[in-house]
This record gives sequence, C-alpha cells and structure tokens, in this order.
Amino acid sequence: MLSAGALGLIATLGSQEALAFGKKDKTAEAPNSDIFFPNANAAALSGIKRVVIANYVIAFQTEASDFREATRFNKAETAASNAWENFDVGLMQEITDAGYARLKADFISHGIEVLDTSVLASQPAYRTIQTATGFGSPAYWGNGDGKAVLVAATGLAPFQSYGPETGNFELYNGKSDGGAPNPPTMMKRLKPYQLPGWEIDLAKALDAVVVKAWQVVDFGKVEAGANRWGFGGGGGTLDRAEHTANASSHVRIREEQSRLSFRLPGSTNRKGESVRQIPATHMAPPKDGDVVVAVGNPIFLGSDLFTLSDSGETSGQRLTGFLLGGAKHINIAAHLTDPGLYKSRVSGAVNSLMDSFVNAALGTP
Repeated sequence: MLSAGALGLIATLGSQEALAFGKKDKTAEAPNSDIFFPNANAAALSGIKRVVIANYVIAFQTEASDFREATRFNKAETAASNAWENFDVGLMQEITDAGYARLKADFISHGIEVLDTSVLASQPAYRTIQTATGFGSPAYWGNGDGKAVLVAATGLAPFQSYGPETGNFELYNGKSDGGAPNPPTMMKRLKPYQLPGWEIDLAKALDAVVVKAWQVVDFGKVEAGANRWGFGGGGGTLDRAEHTANASSHVRIREEQSRLSFRLPGSTNRKGESVRQIPATHMAPPKDGDVVVAVGNPIFLGSDLFTLSDSGETSGQRLTGFLLGGAKHINIAAHLTDPGLYKSRVSGAVNSLMDSFVNAALGTP
C-alpha cells in the first residue's frame, strides 16, 4: 500500500500472507467536546484583571516509532519508525511566535492587562523555576508520541511543568540527536515538588495570573507488525519470520496534551494536582494549573502535506542484527512537500486555538 499519505512495508523470510498488526492509540479519557476543562472550570477565573504569560511552547513531533514481537518466547521482533527528515526549525519558530502574539492579543481583546515578560527576570520565584526545570530552545527531546522539537516563543525562556501534574506523556525520556542547554530529564522533572508553589509565589508577587501554553503538533503515525512460524534447532522445521510496518501522515494538533493553564495568585494548592499515571501507557490530560483548558478532540489539518518512502536500515542497525541478532528495523522517511501550506494550516489552527482557549476561559468578548 503506497500513497502520498500512507506507506506499508513487508520484510519476510518465507512467503506467507501478511497478518493484521499494529497497536491502537494509547487510551485516554476521551472528552466529548472540542474544548474542555480537565480540572476546575471557567468560574474560577471570574474577575481576573492581569495575566503574565510565563511559558509558551509548541512541541513539533518529528518521529513516531513502534515495536512489535510475534510471541513472548519465539520472537520475531520489528522496530519501525516514521521520521520527518526535512523539518525546519525556523518555520516552527514562526508558527510558535505567531501563536504567542495571538494569545496576548486575545487577552487584551477581553480587557485583560498582559504584563510584559521583562517583569519575570527580577522575580525570585521565576528564577527558581528556571533553575529547576528551565531548558533551552529549540530542544530536541521527546514525549509519549515519540521524538519532538520543543520550540519556545522568542524571548520567553521555556520550562517544564511539575511531572505529577502532567502525567506520563511528558515524562517520556526520549532523547534524540541534538539538544539544548539544561534539558528536562525524567529525574529533573520529578524532583521539584515545590513547582506549583513557586508558580503561586510568582502570581502573588506580580498580582497577576500566571499563564502557561503548551501544544503538541503531530505529523504522522507508524505501526509495527511481526509474525513467526516454526522453531529453529533441527527437526526439519522451517523458521520463518515476517516483519511489517504501516506508516501514515496526518498533521494534527494533539488532543488533551495541547492546553492553556492558569495559576492563580489566590491559590492555596501548593502541592498541585495529580493525574493518573498507572498503567504507564495511559496518557492523562494534564492538570498543571488551578484551571486548565485543553483540546478535547484532535484537530486534523490534512494528510496531503508529506510523502513517505522506505529509507532502509542504517549501517548500525544492520551490524547489530548481524552480530547480536535482535529486531528487524523498518525506517520510513517523511518529507514535507509544501512548507508554505504546512505553515498556513498549522499556524492558522494554532491561532484559532488561542481564540478558543481564551473564549472558553473568559467568555466571548
């Protein structure tokens, strides 16, 4: 199966028909509305006058991966990846900066004063937050969907929210090539249990609601499959293995993890919230604020923006398989064919999402 938005590959020993394969999406508590509140509601924001946007980040997925083995003891392992090979951080930065500007304009249109971010640097609580979980931008990192590039608004140093409030999705320690100063490792994210309290201290010091925006833009998926017949070791049996991968491209703003969070100056919840983290495959909607408004359903932006092709195993993968055995790797390369159209669709959706978040939180002006 091959098209502009999907690619299926099979690598077999023996000639047997391919079987069904592929993991389903990781389960989450799916809301029924496009915009929803994981905790609290808009009433808690009634009467706010001032905000300070302390964090604005978009995580652009650049690689999805999957792993499958046929059986527990007689394994035929397949590792599959779908990687965006020609991504442009400059393009990502433009989308991020436009969304940040739109968010500020949305607050102003509601009669809310937006403090200049220059006030943050002099605040002890903010400096403590940056020391604890701040990181450089762009950061080549990862999350529950795979590898990603984390891009912060220009001039606004990013930081990670408190781990128990964000759950398994952002705790995933999927380091990739490249990097940024002070990267947000798994242990670093678990350590600063005081972070919600520091955000409250910052809100009190500035007499303003601390706002954080975090969004995830996915580009595609991949599913691995494996099957094996017979057992090696004599007896005339034939050991045959089949490895399959199915990749697709559909650009979308990810549900639940894309959100706008508010920490209130009058909050007494210095311990923060907790989200479900068991089992590890559960991706709970984050609650990293006294009020959080999030995307309820994925915002699909098209499957016609990328072409997919088989890029083959790397030399390291082939060598490992030859010397040590292990998984068969199927690598799929995704290439963005129209950067201008990608920017138009993603930036338009991000800007519209800022409108929806602020309107849901504060009402339509």
